[in-house]
Amino acid sequence: MKCLILCGGKGIIDPISQSRIPKALIKIGNRPLLWHVMKLFSGYGYNEFILALGQGGDLIKNYFINSFELLHDIEVSISNNEIKSLNKIPEENWKIKLIDTGISASTGARIARCERYLKHESFFITYSDILANIKINDLLNAHISSNKILTISGVHPPSRFGTFYIKENESITYNANAKLEMFQSRINGGFMIANPNIFEKLSPINECNFENEVFNNLIEEKNINIFQHNEFWQNIDTERDIDYIQKLYDSNKRPWLGIS
Repeated sequence: MKCLILCGGKGIIDPISQSRIPKALIKIGNRPLLWHVMKLFSGYGYNEFILALGQGGDLIKNYFINSFELLHDIEVSISNNEIKSLNKIPEENWKIKLIDTGISASTGARIARCERYLKHESFFITYSDILANIKINDLLNAHISSNKILTISGVHPPSRFGTFYIKENESITYNANAKLEMFQSRINGGFMIANPNIFEKLSPINECNFENEVFNNLIEEKNINIFQHNEFWQNIDTERDIDYIQKLYDSNKRPWLGIS
């Protein structure tokens, strides 16, 4: 199965360079955020990726064209100007298609513009700015057993604020680091699987929005499945989020890579 990763958006100010770059290229440790997302799927044996590029897509292309070579240890022979790789890296078996899906296209349009690479099989869909320790094979099994067009991971997002648990208008407990749990509700956790029939619901016009337009259509048809994920999940929207993930990484707590 292939994994389609949506890499659009206006980007974020890089805390290091103070310039605006795609969120996908924000460094966590010595690798960009996008690499960490891809590494999750690769850990389950899924090594074919399609990157739906938007604004800043040239920078993402440059990373894969140039930076991956720097991951190798090399031997340089000055006399005959030869460069020899001394090792192999796990990412060498990755196959990556980098597709320009337009600067202003919405998410549904980006997926539709990649149809020619995906139309004959089910495929994963995710974003380039979300990390989780989601069990990919469990997500796949849930999708297969549901017989729905689309399966979405549903999560309780971490709350930035302390949470009071209330019973009969009286506070019972307080948790400064609780997840934001809404009664019988979850948000889109960003890890999804779609059948090829999804393309019947999509359009390549810029305004086609996957989350607003397509989700509602599938719900009306009872063709959407929710896979509940209750463990680690974090989206990267602000410098605060980057700092949090970086601190986890530096302390060797990297649940999205299977390190807890």
